Amino acid sequence: MISETLTAMSPERTIDVAKRFFTDSGAMLPATIVNEGENHLTVATFRSRLAISAWPDPDGRGTRVRVSTLRRDDAVGKLLTLLATSETGDEADSSGPE
Repeated sequence: MISETLTAMSPERTIDVAKRFFTDSGAMLPATIVNEGENHLTVATFRSRLAISAWPDPDGRGTRVRVSTLRRDDAVGKLLTLLATSETGDEADSSGPE
C-alpha cells in the first residue's frame, strides 16, 4: 500500500516528525527504527514494516511524503494527516499522535 501527501516542512524535518510519531512514548503504533537516512526512514511494527520517504516537490509546493507498507494501518493515515496539516511539526512535540 502506497500513500502520499504534501507538507510545508523540509524533508529532514518531515522524517524527524515521522520518527517521533512511531518511537515516542505513547505512540499509537510503536515501532523500531530499522533504517534511516536524511530523507528516508524504515520502521518495524509488530505486524509489518513501513518505509517513509520525503523529498522536495518538483513543482515547488513543499515536501512530498510517501509511506509504503504491505498492510493497511490506521496510523499511516494519522501520520500523513499530521504531516499535511503541520507547518513546523511542533504539534507532535506537545501532543503526540492522536
